[in-house]
Amino acid sequence: MITFQLIGSCEAVTAPSDVRDFLTAHLAPADRIEHVTATAGASADRIDLVFFTLADTEAEALLTARGACLRALDRAPGLIAWRLSGGATGDGPGIH
Repeated sequence: MITFQLIGSCEAVTAPSDVRDFLTAHLAPADRIEHVTATAGASADRIDLVFFTLADTEAEALLTARGACLRALDRAPGLIAWRLSGGATGDGPGIH
């Protein structure tokens, strides 16, 4: 289980209702991600993500989930105003 948090790029942004769909649409079979949950965070400009993976190690799970998340941020127009929090070892789309 790997957790990340998405942060809205401005205070006026609110979490889209279909974040999970945006993420799962960009998963590849090679990612070996079984399930993704996405819930609104404590404030409107936060989304909490949980990835359940079949990775052999925690490091592999972290890298795979992060890569899948960044792919979705790069490709899903509905997530254009969002980025991974700094604790995810990456500041957002475009970092592969």
